[in-house]
Formats: sequence, structure tokens, C-alpha cells
Amino acid sequence: MRLALVAMLLTAAPALAEEGFGELTVEQAAARAKEKNVYFFDNNDMETYREGHVPGAKWIDYNNYADSALPADKEATLIFYCMNEH
Repeated sequence: MRLALVAMLLTAAPALAEEGFGELTVEQAAARAKEKNVYFFDNNDMETYREGHVPGAKWIDYNNYADSALPADKEATLIFYCMNEH
């Protein structure tokens, strides 16, 4: 499963705003996926996304996206992931 290949997960949430972005393990991300108001965004290329992605994750082109691609709720937790370690 593609989830096993995720090298880095980033999250930005109001509760962690003072800490900024951070890394999550696959297990931590899976636990967060069960929470309400948590959104996953796949930052891999489209071909990789089509091959497999976190269930419910939305593909987003990190170089070219509209604000409308993100949830309107500013309290939401956004988790971005890719296979790149950077």
C-alpha cells in the first residue's frame, strides 16, 4: 500500500500553531485520519497519486493550486504528504 511508502507527513493545525509544521509517523497520521475535520493532501505527481494514495486524500499540485482546493474551515487540520523526504 502507498501509505507504507510515505516518507514524511506534515501537519498544520491551530492547536500546533505555536510549534509550526512537524512530522508525523504513519501510525500517527492513521490515528489523525479517524478524527473529525482532518484533511489529507497528496503532493506526489499525478501518476503516483493514481497508482495509490491515502484513502480520501485529495491530490494537490504544490506548485500550482487555488485556495479553493483547501477547506474553508480555518480550524481544520491539514496533512500534506509525499514520498520525498523534504
